[in-house]
Amino acid sequence: MQRTRSGPTVRQFLDYYLLLLLSEKSRSKRQMVDEIRERSAGNRSYRPSGVLWPARIEIDTVLARLADEGLVKPPARGERWRITPAGEQALAAYEDSEDKSDGKERAAEKLVELLGPASADIHVLDVGTGQGFLALKLAEQGFSVTGIDSGCFDYSKDSIEKAREQARDHGGEVVFRQADIRTLDEPAESFDYIVSSQAVHCMAEQWACVQAVHRLLKRGGRFLCMDYLVGVRGFQRHGFHCFLALTREEWVEMLLEQRFGNIRMHEMHDFLVIEAQKV
Repeated sequence: MQRTRSGPTVRQFLDYYLLLLLSEKSRSKRQMVDEIRERSAGNRSYRPSGVLWPARIEIDTVLARLADEGLVKPPARGERWRITPAGEQALAAYEDSEDKSDGKERAAEKLVELLGPASADIHVLDVGTGQGFLALKLAEQGFSVTGIDSGCFDYSKDSIEKAREQARDHGGEVVFRQADIRTLDEPAESFDYIVSSQAVHCMAEQWACVQAVHRLLKRGGRFLCMDYLVGVRGFQRHGFHCFLALTREEWVEMLLEQRFGNIRMHEMHDFLVIEAQKV
């Protein structure tokens, strides 16, 4: 089922992207909406709702603001929206500010820092571990780590075997299993921490996966996730793929619904690190 996306994060992205569309050619509002949906259509391979479909009120709000600031010109009779010279300058400023630093490594460092002192008595579950990028880092720090991946995509079907191969060359206590977080055969409250790296955005049922995380965490345990930052910086590095991830507002809504508290977020260029506690 398709759903519209709204909120401050979406509006901030539209501030940039509507200027980008109009710099290519003048368009009607309907054409701009259709273009966004068509260019993000590749996200359907992950889940049907992955296509970016901005809510109509967000498009209207952003176009009105851009017009008030003189960055776009509203259509007269028989015309379409078009960008102004001031709008071209504003768009160039977005491009000039693009940061080429490695947000993924910075996010991983931040997540490890947030976990605090390591111990083999602290049990960590890495959800959507892939080839073990995060699980191996945590095992080297001294945590006891279990990495799971469902292997449901073609690119990930042999990821667990590759993670096991890498684990042979790394230190620490780590076990890799092919499993789905929603049906993981572990008792409730089994883990001190549950972490995830670049996995939640791929999940077909994000709500159900976070619900399972809550069940498996010990009382007072923490969930720490690093994923793409939705917005201009995420788009500049990852294109529309970043919109498979949750916005800051969507994360807060989902985590509160699942009875998490102490929610904090940290932007690391094109990545977002989320931490929340089972209360």
